[in-house]
Amino acid sequence: MKNADNRKVSDALSELLGDPGRNARYDIWLWLHLQMDRDASFDPSTCGGLTMRDEIAFFLKTKKYPLHRIAREKDQSLIPDESLAWIDEDERQHQWLLGRIEKLANLRLPRGLVHLTGRKLLIALIDSWDAYLEEKSEEIELLRREWLKHKAKDSAFEWFAEKKESASRCACAWEWLVKDNSLVSRRTIPISNYKELLMFFDGAELGRNEQKAIINEIKKRWNRKQLDVRNPDKKQLNVMIPIAVIAQLDELAAKHKLKRPQVIERLITGEFEAGIHLDY
Repeated sequence: MKNADNRKVSDALSELLGDPGRNARYDIWLWLHLQMDRDASFDPSTCGGLTMRDEIAFFLKTKKYPLHRIAREKDQSLIPDESLAWIDEDERQHQWLLGRIEKLANLRLPRGLVHLTGRKLLIALIDSWDAYLEEKSEEIELLRREWLKHKAKDSAFEWFAEKKESASRCACAWEWLVKDNSLVSRRTIPISNYKELLMFFDGAELGRNEQKAIINEIKKRWNRKQLDVRNPDKKQLNVMIPIAVIAQLDELAAKHKLKRPQVIERLITGEFEAGIHLDY
């Protein structure tokens, strides 16, 4: 017995077609072809399931379908496997490709195809697309290049991929996005890891500058949170100070080799203890 996609096992469909081989891609294409173009009225749950081939065989036999047409129709519909090899078992890629392929093919498959998911679903859409093979091949190649170009932009999110803090940084991104709320809908799944972060921004389809601004805001939120963790007994305070006073503050900091917050902290603590300048 060979692999699951090309097994030499005889069944009703093998006998009808005179071909003992099995190929899941061909079987799914034939099921969909008969369902959508020949009114087969199959049970949707059989597509991609264990009984799919039996359903196809029963239809071909009872409807006396001209079997000699199947090979020609297949040749007119399926581009080579090699042209589809770049489509991986990758949830993110599937999400990115699905809408684009549906739009290209101007096609929606029948409802209820519960066994047809992931890579098989994408390829089924391509195989069922009513177009010349040359056009299909060219459009799929363009999609491949667009995907590679899109993936190359992942470098903008490298900060979120840091091994030790990746999950925390991605969670921080979700906190900021929820607070901002302009990009988050009720259907949006919360971000908990790097892959989910990439998938979220894939769907957001932001311009380069807008995306960069959002990432910078998330980083600022992260830095504030880290500052709070490192200084549990301190809290950031924003106040308006005259420019002249800021200059004086910087002079004091330089003179005593301190940072601005250290100077302010010492001045306030000293005044609180001595009460020299404010108690009059």
